[in-house]
Amino acid sequence: MSLKGSLTLQRGRFCLETGAFEFPLKGVTAIFGRSGSGKTTLLRCLAGLERDVTGQLTFNEQIWLDEKKQFPVHKRKLGYVFQEANLFQHLSVEENLWYGLKRYKRRIQGKTNISFKQIVAWLSLESLLQRSPNTLSGGERQRVAIGRALLSQPKILLMDEPMASLDLYAKREIMPYLERLRDELAIPILYVTHSPDEVERLADSVLFMDQGRITHFEAIEHALNRTGTPLYQGENPRSVLSAEVVRHDEEDGLSCLKVGQEYLWVPRISNPKGDRVRIVVPAQHVSLLAGKPEKCSVLNHLSVTIKSIEVINDYGVLVHLQVANKEWPLLAKITKRSHRLLNLQEGQQWIAAIKSVSILN
Repeated sequence: MSLKGSLTLQRGRFCLETGAFEFPLKGVTAIFGRSGSGKTTLLRCLAGLERDVTGQLTFNEQIWLDEKKQFPVHKRKLGYVFQEANLFQHLSVEENLWYGLKRYKRRIQGKTNISFKQIVAWLSLESLLQRSPNTLSGGERQRVAIGRALLSQPKILLMDEPMASLDLYAKREIMPYLERLRDELAIPILYVTHSPDEVERLADSVLFMDQGRITHFEAIEHALNRTGTPLYQGENPRSVLSAEVVRHDEEDGLSCLKVGQEYLWVPRISNPKGDRVRIVVPAQHVSLLAGKPEKCSVLNHLSVTIKSIEVINDYGVLVHLQVANKEWPLLAKITKRSHRLLNLQEGQQWIAAIKSVSILN
């Protein structure tokens, strides 16, 4: 699936002017930018909720906008989740969910791709079905809203900061469900957020916005670690790597993860063998060695190549590394003295000794 076009919308002093864009849609695409950058406005334009938008918009070869002529919203086969869960208060949770499915059946007579049973299981809604929306927590309401949107059988799911109105506890509660949807769904998700943590946890790619314009669209591995990225972690940069659970060592209380063609050991996790997880490696916990040591208390060593070296302050540099046979980069924060004494240069091969690794959760 792909999304392409060029959109313009004037609203008071603010102007959305995306410029021409075309990008594939797969998994979760985060729409990221500071407040006022136009993230929600863009999402509403994509959904057809802004009447005054002009330009061109095509989703998967279907024309949604041609100059000012809009393709009807109800025919776009999209699901939309707002910041606030707009549930029908006079209906039970189960009736709210069935409403989404009934809308689809009224619109199209055909086989459903996402069943009621699947949604209840994915979002753990079984115990909530007979409840009234006004008795639910914020996180529970948002889960029901997501379920209702998915039961309308969308070809694409649009989510406008679905965790913005939730407290920290509710965000932690709902995040695993969003991760499960990312892994289970066969449809793309556009996810508006201003939270780098949500991008790290959920996104497969990132669309950056600034002052009403799309500035970048890139895979998550580049978005997190390129020089000057808005997701940059300031004085405490870190890398987020994709890994596969290989095995568990019960005796030592460790789990083995595969990153590219290399392996890392982390404290025992509950994920089964074959699961994919994202891990966090703080840049200050990465050291560079000329070769793998025969004896060392640090368990994790990866073969890396220096891609670039960036001065970050008066005494330190950030070394951008490439893990062998893997697109995901790795960062090492070292002193200028170490940089000079080791004569570090782009293209050199080193061993990265990683002192700590944590699972992103």
